[in-house]
Amino acid sequence: MSCNTILRAGVLCLSTLGLGILGCASTADDTPVRQPVQDANLVSANYGAADALLARASWLKERREPLLAATFVDINNLEMSSGLGRVIGEQVGSRFAQEGFTVVEIKMRNNIFVKEGAGEFMLSRSVKEISQSQNAAAVIAGTYAVGRQSVFVNARLIRATDSLVLASYDYVLPLGPDAKALLAAQ
Repeated sequence: MSCNTILRAGVLCLSTLGLGILGCASTADDTPVRQPVQDANLVSANYGAADALLARASWLKERREPLLAATFVDINNLEMSSGLGRVIGEQVGSRFAQEGFTVVEIKMRNNIFVKEGAGEFMLSRSVKEISQSQNAAAVIAGTYAVGRQSVFVNARLIRATDSLVLASYDYVLPLGPDAKALLAAQ
């Protein structure tokens, strides 16, 4: 074995060991320390969800009928939401508007009950009745479930006439400090 081969093997071994040391942290008693979860860029993640819904239902754009954007709700209780659920609904609806859709702001309507501080809950009510009263072709709605380190989101585009799911997109948001604060805002 040549000296160069031994030297390369030693450098490779040390660099691999160094990467392993840099990749984890521990306390004095060798207990691993969990790095804090960092928030995702909510706007980018939610716009990405809207873009995915648009790609799956591109024919809807040609119809030019209004859409309703609803608050995303807690999957464990469709009568509950949070600041996060309201932000997701707002941002997904905003992206549809940016792409040329007519998005009706249902919080401004007086014939739809909006629970104070909770948002509008399309998944817990008759989508067909509310959409007909607004002449909407579809509803943008969804759910979220909070895990230990992530929030699992399901976004849907639901046809107003028969509640058929036209498009669906699932994504995960890290449960960082901003997401936690928004979830605490009931």
